[in-house]
Amino acid sequence: MVETDKNLSKTASHLNAPMTIVRSHFPIYPKADDLNEWAWIWEAMSVTFLHARQHECLPHWRIEPRRLPNSILFFVHEGRAKWWIGDFIVVAEAKDLLIVPENILHSAEHMPERKFSVSAVHFTVRLFDALDVLSLLGFPVHIPKMPQVEESIKELLRISACQPIGWRRRGAALVIDLILKVTQERPNLLRPMRAPVTVKNYKVLQPALQLVEERLIDKLSVKEMAKAANCSERHLRRIFKEALGMSPKRWILQRRLQRAALLLTQTDLPVKLVAERCGFEDLSLFNRQFRQRFGQPPARYRRITLKAF
Repeated sequence: MVETDKNLSKTASHLNAPMTIVRSHFPIYPKADDLNEWAWIWEAMSVTFLHARQHECLPHWRIEPRRLPNSILFFVHEGRAKWWIGDFIVVAEAKDLLIVPENILHSAEHMPERKFSVSAVHFTVRLFDALDVLSLLGFPVHIPKMPQVEESIKELLRISACQPIGWRRRGAALVIDLILKVTQERPNLLRPMRAPVTVKNYKVLQPALQLVEERLIDKLSVKEMAKAANCSERHLRRIFKEALGMSPKRWILQRRLQRAALLLTQTDLPVKLVAERCGFEDLSLFNRQFRQRFGQPPARYRRITLKAF
């Protein structure tokens, strides 16, 4: 009887003892103190994956100066190329990552090497469906030696080419992974462009910005936008200027032109129909304002963008 009790006690002790040892020691991430005030953005942002392509470039390859309505990640697989991105001039080599935010002027040309291979991932990452997060947080245009993103780039290429069920959702998840890898592994390279205090203005503006997106084709008044934001027209104009650097009417125009640029590069719609779908009744006015914003008329913008590679 005593022996039986001992055996039962041993069994009970084995059952109560831990069956695994939880690993708790990992390499730490670099501190990101400057980004703490912006941590909420990762839950509020929306991401859309557009497409990804790998290009084996010939010696005469170049990208003519252009602005796109979406962001781009370039990953260099082999060779070197010289890039102009905004105010920066960089030479990107194998395993380097390049980041081009929305509407940033950029161009590139082949270096003397015989072979140059690069992948381009097109996407949008926005706050309130309107503000480019890459610009807002001051992402670097050039990140040397980021081989840890190559597998995600390759999977994005595969997803874009094969388009399996749910390909855009998985593509968006991989884009988020890429963006957060940069943020978490190289936080010292990010330079938020606006003071965190302005975040309050963004939150006040959100209903107005959302209304603009929903009624982009309509003649929307500042009074309607102020009502959506639950503030006076005067206050709305003031925080628009503080947060976005422009008036509400100017913002609506910029959003219409940006939507038009996206339709030109992602659809085969005639220019006239693109203009109508973005709220422009006068085609000549649309052509003139589009040229002022993007440096070239809509039809030429479409040709150059589609022929960039």
